[in-house]
Amino acid sequence: MPKKWHPGVKPRKLKYSTRTVFAKANVAEKFENPLGRGQDPWIIKHDGKYYTCASGKGGIVVTESRFLTRVENRRVVWTPPTGSWNSYSIWAPELHFIDGKWYIYYAAGKTPGSPYYSQRTGVLECDTPLGDYVDKGMVYTGDDPAQEKDNVWAIDMTVLEVGGKRYAVWSGWNKQDPASRPNQNLYIAPMITPWKLGQRVLLSEPVKPWECGEQFELQEGPQVLKHGDDVFIIYSTRGSWTLHYKLGQLRLKPGCDPLDPASWVKSGPVFQGTPTVYGVGHASFTTSPDDTEYWIYYHTKREKKPGWLRDVLLQKFTFDEQGNPVFGEPAGAGPMVRPSGEREIELEEATKKRP
Repeated sequence: MPKKWHPGVKPRKLKYSTRTVFAKANVAEKFENPLGRGQDPWIIKHDGKYYTCASGKGGIVVTESRFLTRVENRRVVWTPPTGSWNSYSIWAPELHFIDGKWYIYYAAGKTPGSPYYSQRTGVLECDTPLGDYVDKGMVYTGDDPAQEKDNVWAIDMTVLEVGGKRYAVWSGWNKQDPASRPNQNLYIAPMITPWKLGQRVLLSEPVKPWECGEQFELQEGPQVLKHGDDVFIIYSTRGSWTLHYKLGQLRLKPGCDPLDPASWVKSGPVFQGTPTVYGVGHASFTTSPDDTEYWIYYHTKREKKPGWLRDVLLQKFTFDEQGNPVFGEPAGAGPMVRPSGEREIELEEATKKRP
């Protein structure tokens, strides 16, 4: 028979209700890498939600989710026009929130397939992240922004904000000379508007031994990482089609002008492959749902031989005593503990649903 409750004796409170216990048992503690197939992963956190941006067969796709490790909403937000400078080879789109509007920076070309000599940078605009974007046109990335003459090959544009000022950073050629196939350098320019730049400056060239070794040298996929007062540009180098693809780092000296190349200190490689994980690169960065952890969102190659079959992965990282990011080794495929705070969101939802 059940025990009787006696007056004056407080009933024992259960640490967890049966509803909570059930929910805890059914909410996974880990997620599985890779998250899926893809390349050049971009992620941005805004008002408690994560947005990713990627190119696909239908154009440019934006996703939305409360979770780092899975997608809740997905939509094709822009389809390239036919017979235009931006009809083919849509590469590495990035989504940015600037002055109350959403902008997507992407690379595209007027001709299909290799050798990709017509790639330029374009920008799209929308009031909402998953809405229908308006094409704001090609961004001028050459040496004559006043006249906008002789535009130059440019890909992987991102946005840097320092000291209340905004800059564009991208990978490009020193001049439009397909016959000589110039190396890919990193350039920086002040942003006059989200689609118009000032005078470009050569920020960095691939000259270190760990950056060299292909038929042409390259730096690409620059991404901004901030930690406290420290500002970094993390970029990709070596061939994206090779197992040698890896990440290098530029660190801005405190209080220095971002437009001065001498203001940046290069180091690397800071994240690279292992005997079992190949072609690590083109990363972006965010924090966990509760903002207590930093996470790198990156891609790897699925095989050693040259090619662009790639997977997208997530991994936690930290910072050392000098303030530099410590990415460690790429973990590759397999289970990983979910980002801090993510499981709690799902647990709260599951608890509410349980009768």
